[in-house]
Amino acid sequence: MARNLRLLGFLALICASLSISGAAIIRPINDAHRSAALELFVPTNGSFGSLEEAYEALRTFQIFEVEKSPEISHATCPVVAEKLGSSSFISKDLFHALRVNSILGCRIDARTFEDVASKLQAVIKDASSLLDFHYGVGGLLHIKDQGINVALSDADGTFHSIKALSQSDGRWRYDSNSAESSTYAAGIYSVFSMNSAESNFL
Repeated sequence: MARNLRLLGFLALICASLSISGAAIIRPINDAHRSAALELFVPTNGSFGSLEEAYEALRTFQIFEVEKSPEISHATCPVVAEKLGSSSFISKDLFHALRVNSILGCRIDARTFEDVASKLQAVIKDASSLLDFHYGVGGLLHIKDQGINVALSDADGTFHSIKALSQSDGRWRYDSNSAESSTYAAGIYSVFSMNSAESNFL
C-alpha cells in the first residue's frame, strides 16, 4: 500500500509538471524525473520484490526513457520463465509474468506461450469475477502480442459476462455473487481496457 501511494504521488508530480498553465508550453520529461524514477524503483541484486513491482518499475523506466540495467533482465527473466512454465499456477502470476516479458523480451518458446494460453482460457471459462477476466483476457492479449495465434473461446459470451458486472451508475461489481459495487471496481475495469480487448478478439 505504501509503495502504491509513493507511486501515485510520483505520477501526480509528473502530471503536475506536464500541465499547461495559460499559454505555457508543455514541459518535457527531464533528468529530474528520471532520477526520481530511479530513486523510487531500486532493485536488489537486479530484482524487485515481485513481478508486479517489476512491471511497475520497468513500465515507468520505459515511459521516462530510463535505460534499464542488464542485471534486471538477468535476474527477472528466470522468474518469468519459471512462472510461465510451472504446472501449478495462479492467473495473477501468469498475467504479471506476461506483462514483464512484454518489456524484457525474455527467451520464452512458443510452446510455453501456447500452454499458458490454454491455462488462461480455462480461467476465463470459469471466471465469475472482474479480476479473473482481467488476468485471463489481459494475459491472452500479451500472448497475442508475441505473435502467437490466440483465439478467445466464446468471445461474445465472455464480454457479455463482463458487461453483466456493470451498474447503471458507472460502478462495477467485483463478482457475480456480490450485490455490492464500487468505483474501485470501475477502476479495475478501466485498467482492463475491455474495448481494446474486444477489438482484438471479436
